[in-house]
Amino acid sequence: MTLNLIDLFSGAGGLTEGFLNHDEFNILGHVEKDYSASLTLKVREAFHYLKKNNKLNIYRDYLNNNIDLKTLFSYVPESIIDKVLNEEISQYTLSKIFKELDQKIQGRKVHGIIGGPPCQAYSTIGRAINIKKKETDERIYLYKFYIKFLRKYSPDFFIFENVKGLLSFKDTNNKLLLPQIKKDFEKAGYAIQYEVINTKFFDVAQSRERIIIFGAKKEFKCFPTHFFDHLNNKKSLIPPTVHEVFCGLPFLKSGKTNNCYTSEKNRYIDKYIKITRNLPLTQNIARPHNNRDLQIYELVASAKKNGKNLKYNELDQSLKTHKHDDKFLDRYKALKWDEPAHTIVAHIAKDGHHYIHPDLKQNRSITVREAARLQGFPDDYYFEQSRTAAFTQIGNAVPPILSQKFSESIFEIYNSLLTYKKVDY
Repeated sequence: MTLNLIDLFSGAGGLTEGFLNHDEFNILGHVEKDYSASLTLKVREAFHYLKKNNKLNIYRDYLNNNIDLKTLFSYVPESIIDKVLNEEISQYTLSKIFKELDQKIQGRKVHGIIGGPPCQAYSTIGRAINIKKKETDERIYLYKFYIKFLRKYSPDFFIFENVKGLLSFKDTNNKLLLPQIKKDFEKAGYAIQYEVINTKFFDVAQSRERIIIFGAKKEFKCFPTHFFDHLNNKKSLIPPTVHEVFCGLPFLKSGKTNNCYTSEKNRYIDKYIKITRNLPLTQNIARPHNNRDLQIYELVASAKKNGKNLKYNELDQSLKTHKHDDKFLDRYKALKWDEPAHTIVAHIAKDGHHYIHPDLKQNRSITVREAARLQGFPDDYYFEQSRTAAFTQIGNAVPPILSQKFSESIFEIYNSLLTYKKVDY
């Protein structure tokens, strides 16, 4: 049985990817406001279509710059590319989005809805920065639009992903928002359960804590509990390391490009990263850095190698550019070979100071491809438009390795529930 899904607040498609890789799931439509991310989604839909139809040579030509984007899309049915709606979800666009989705759904049952609204409003960092804007920040209540989709399409289940900060976030009335979200989901007819999970225990080489809300129609009220039981059974006791994930990537200095794989490989790369053979390495371009930053990077990476996080106020005065050295003391961070990375966030698009490569000889910040690997994206995933746009998409994404475990858990449980209840779909 094929399970039909709607994908909301899609981003670059990290959450979607785990379901696209599962033959029993079908994405009826994606809704994403960011133009660059929506292009990435279209390219990814094209990739999956071409792969399924043994035409990956066309995708390879695109990655090698032998054909342009328009030509790539010309080899793919329009209905595939048009699954992606580049629209912001708001009171002004909702009716239009519903109309366009209805055209794509064509009366088919929607089994599930996946996605999570932008997390910046709930994050502890974003909260501190935007405290004065809180009264007017509409992102706080975007979950209510999510509920409008639940009410209209009445799926049997949904996944809602967001930052851990949602646990402590207070609304404009200074009340915790999460209990209200829970009540609103329940009023819409869904039993829900939520857990905070860390992606490093699910084969992602990154410590990334996120709240996962899973909901199901009340006739499937045991579904959320079973979902998390299944999901937690997929945990790995030993997180993957930066060294494992960077295996096979070439030596690269600041400001240089190297899109040639080395001969190195390991089980992790074979399972999660290089899952499509005979495609070129892409987007492995190192940012250029000035001499001052390079000096700082070397010091920070060296300290990290020895188990110390070097603070800004510990730098020599000649290396400081800010008058106040008592704030943002962790503005420079390095990765460590034998550990998972710290959380990849969208700020990586502005500079690479928080993501310094662990190899002292390379002495640079990480590339788009390295960031993508740490976020659990396979190497055949291409992020559209600028380097800045690519970094933003990666930092905002759900790791596909994690979403694959979501899809596996859902399919296993859902089928058994339908069999038990003898529901005919």
